[in-house]
Amino acid sequence: MNELIYGNSEAFNKVVAKVELYAPHPWPALILGETGVGKELIAKKIHQLSHRHAMPFVPINCSAIPSGLFESELFGYERGAFSGAVTPSKGLVRMAHGGTLFLDELGELDLNLQAKILRLIDSGEVRSVGSQRIEQVNVRVVAATHVDLHTAVAAGLFRQDLLERLSVLRIQVPSLNDRKEDITLIASAILERLGAKFSLEDLRCLETFHWPGNVRQLRNLLIRATVMGKMRVQEPLLKQLLVEEHQERLVISAPADRDALLEGSLEAIEREVIVERLKKHHGNRKETAKDLGIAKSTLHEKLRRWKEDPSVQKNWPVARWTTPLSLQ
Repeated sequence: MNELIYGNSEAFNKVVAKVELYAPHPWPALILGETGVGKELIAKKIHQLSHRHAMPFVPINCSAIPSGLFESELFGYERGAFSGAVTPSKGLVRMAHGGTLFLDELGELDLNLQAKILRLIDSGEVRSVGSQRIEQVNVRVVAATHVDLHTAVAAGLFRQDLLERLSVLRIQVPSLNDRKEDITLIASAILERLGAKFSLEDLRCLETFHWPGNVRQLRNLLIRATVMGKMRVQEPLLKQLLVEEHQERLVISAPADRDALLEGSLEAIEREVIVERLKKHHGNRKETAKDLGIAKSTLHEKLRRWKEDPSVQKNWPVARWTTPLSLQ
């Protein structure tokens, strides 16, 4: 679904103008934006409008491939290069030869692997794991991330030289909350593809909601509405689903007395840290867990335990659990 590629807002039109301007050129491109805004769709559009459109578009989710396997996945490997390498593999970079290599969530890569991406961009050279032979490939690199790379560079987590290479052409994709006037248009496009019946007036209530998950969250809600409404989506059902979305998120308020809280137990301090990170990520538990360096299941368990603890409201003034959202 290309539901992102809809809009009349000024913010959206700026993105369209940059995509059309940058697409014909061979230089690397960096796409920035929050999770769920559709960075891969923008990358595909760049590829489709480029001179490489007839060649492969190969997407790679850098956060989904274990670091130990990333080099062999990207550059291929020779038979016997490691245990289990029964047959050789040419790797994803060679598969993208002549086309576009899309590196999604590049900010998640460790420094050693970043150096290999830098070499690919600089020289177009690849060498399979277990081989001494260097080969040339012709790929355009388009990368995307939700990470603030300048902050990552300052923290020593991202290479300055790689950031400079990727920043030749930059596109900042606005969040859905920064282009709310496009929500009804995007929603209608999604529902038309789903074959649902609806009216534009029924969709207006979607513009009142804060969308931390951006277009992806909007799409998921509309799919749910289509199923629950038996292919008919109306305002009362949408309002009900928006309330449910809101109830799953924490409403964060400012600490009543931070100094007093920090003098409390270790668990109270842990709660304070977790709540601050939840606030930072707008209630997104996946991103919060990643930021804290803990498993998402661990975060879920802590929140569940604290929610069920009757002493939380008394001893933890940092947050309260949600009340129903009014959509009137």
